[in-house]
Amino acid sequence: MKAKRRVFTEFDSHLITMHKVNKWFDTFHVLRDISLEVTRGEKIVICGPSGSGKSTLIRTINLLEEFQEGALVVCSIQVKAGEITRRVKRDIAHKIGMVFQQFNLFPHLTVLQNLTVGPVWGGGISRAEAMDRAVYYLERVQMSDFIRKYPNQLSGGQQQRVAIARALCLRPEVLLFDEPTAALDPEMVNEVLQVIETLAEEGMTMVIVTHEMGFARNLADRIMFMDEGQIVEVSSPDDFFDRPKSPRLKQFLSQILSH
Repeated sequence: MKAKRRVFTEFDSHLITMHKVNKWFDTFHVLRDISLEVTRGEKIVICGPSGSGKSTLIRTINLLEEFQEGALVVCSIQVKAGEITRRVKRDIAHKIGMVFQQFNLFPHLTVLQNLTVGPVWGGGISRAEAMDRAVYYLERVQMSDFIRKYPNQLSGGQQQRVAIARALCLRPEVLLFDEPTAALDPEMVNEVLQVIETLAEEGMTMVIVTHEMGFARNLADRIMFMDEGQIVEVSSPDDFFDRPKSPRLKQFLSQILSH
């Protein structure tokens, strides 16, 4: 199903703003002058070749990776390079949910326990409320029948749906997805993409790194192309696929769409 795209205006609030963010891993300049704004309810898809900085960019948004130059504003929390504290990281973690490529579920905990441990210990809510949230979000991702299972008893697609429910249990304002289908067998990809599409239709703000081009075209409000740590081009899905401007994006599309 094609997600309905919103029309954004100057009155919409920006949940994420990055201004000339630079990051190095030792001498490797992985993010170069990244400037980006994400509006409430917007769906941004980031694509590009391996090693282009896509995953580092979204990990920088929630401060899993610290940056060395520039400034970041996330849900009105302002962060400057060199001023990143534990408190700032904690505050942003309460605003942003993250879904990883490798699920990152605790193998020794049941599905229910995986969903309640964060809200109880990190979110400061009661165990009863955490359980209510867990049951609600597991129903949303059609995993309520597996509440007492352990991760190794689930398929990859089921584990990823649990991971999405876990991220939702903290009731974030933004969801970040780092190649959420990359570790899945092909037949399991659609069940995860359908969950993401449903959240998009309900207005969740999302930044998604993915190689699923058909999914990106149907879901995104804007698609961002990265290469060598830089944002090369940002446009609507139709312009991105049908009217690319930069030679590098044209080359990228010719390679991936020919397979």
